[in-house]
Amino acid sequence: MKKLPHSSRRKTLANGRPDYYITPTRDFTQYTKDCEEKYWNKETAFDWDQDVRLNLKQHLEHLSSEDLSKIGLLVLPMIEETITYKIEQIQQKQLPLNEDALKDIEECVPFDRTTIQQALSIQSPLKQLQFSVSTVKDQLEILQSELLDLREQQRLGLFKAENEVKHLKTAAEQQTQAAALSQLTNQIGQLKQELQQLEAQCVLEAKHLKTKIQTELQVIEHLILQDLQETRELIRRTVQAKDLPADAQDLSRLKDLIWKRQIRGLKDIANHALVVEQSAIAPLTMGIIHYKRHREIQEAMTTFINDEAKHSATFRRFLVEKLEAKEFVSPILIKGANRYMWLARLIPSTGFFLAVIVEAIGAASLEFFGTAKYMPDALFCSICKTIAEQDEKRHMDLCVAIYNELYRKGNKWERMRNKMALKMILKSVYSDKTEDHQLIQAFRAFGVDSKFLYQHILGRLSQQLARISLYVEPEALRAIIGRK
Repeated sequence: MKKLPHSSRRKTLANGRPDYYITPTRDFTQYTKDCEEKYWNKETAFDWDQDVRLNLKQHLEHLSSEDLSKIGLLVLPMIEETITYKIEQIQQKQLPLNEDALKDIEECVPFDRTTIQQALSIQSPLKQLQFSVSTVKDQLEILQSELLDLREQQRLGLFKAENEVKHLKTAAEQQTQAAALSQLTNQIGQLKQELQQLEAQCVLEAKHLKTKIQTELQVIEHLILQDLQETRELIRRTVQAKDLPADAQDLSRLKDLIWKRQIRGLKDIANHALVVEQSAIAPLTMGIIHYKRHREIQEAMTTFINDEAKHSATFRRFLVEKLEAKEFVSPILIKGANRYMWLARLIPSTGFFLAVIVEAIGAASLEFFGTAKYMPDALFCSICKTIAEQDEKRHMDLCVAIYNELYRKGNKWERMRNKMALKMILKSVYSDKTEDHQLIQAFRAFGVDSKFLYQHILGRLSQQLARISLYVEPEALRAIIGRK
């Protein structure tokens, strides 16, 4: 088999895109609506009637030639690289049978190249067959996650009522918890049987369908390759000329490609925001257990958890309802979170110091994308701005106040320990953020060089560290993450 060139051999995920690009089968709509109604007041409610795709398209249409050219010259080389990778994949392995992989190819061709739509139509019977199985799998995954949470609460002697976690005290609470465990266990058993039967029924039918679909896709494969190659040639001419084409049709094609890349970039950014908010809940829950003798800290953390729940619910609704995507959690982030939890249990002072850093980075990111200059979608911009101004400042003040009250000593050992922890978490967060990382490319899709984001985040982090007697210049922080 021919080896791919170095630029195309970079680490990619299944089907060329993260899992959250798969069309969701979970319905988070009512959950997130309930959460929004409970926590957001009328003054901070969001306009969910907005069309995100239309917002981005209109923004592109109203850009000056100079600004459009600037964005185009940042985005088009990324699209060209993706097209080259797709061409090599098709030449070596034929057209994929997976719907999401075909949609990935669709993002690489402009609106007037319709052969890929034929491919999606040919593949649709297999999609419907797989959808019936994935629906049951998603239901099973949700129930198993709920069962895991419930068993952990039982092990720790906790009881959860809505969003409040407290110590298990009464017999009635024990009975309620036991009944919930029994019901979930029975539901999971029934769903497993249903899934096993459904998968057995689908195996033979899927085998027949794949053979038929593959035969039909082979007929149009050369046309799709031609569309990709001609699109790549248009992009190459534009990048070499360092200016957008004068031909109106070619310009419309390039605008469409940029628009599609921005939609994908917004998925990456929204998913990152969701994962950051969601990942804060577990260590906060551990904090509530750890600080059982500090009632005021427990109450503050409970409010903190409620805030993070509403934030993650809002970002999840944005992903599902507005972008037809579901969340993806990086294995690197899971590994880092586990280390953080272990360290927080072992050395609470360092755990809280890291909480200051995590909050500062998260708040600065939301503040950045809450600025219309960097985020053209008005809905996502308003969500980021509201959360940054309404809640994140309060969270930051809370983390700083608790650290200063309980752990700030001002001695040499504290400064040395915190500097080591600072280097550890910054390298953990940013070590994988090379220029071809999907999040960095998402910023560039909106014409934002990553250096501006880093400059903003590290500047804010430097300010917050000074509040706990550890001032580090932004330039020194940039050196830690390897971006001098």
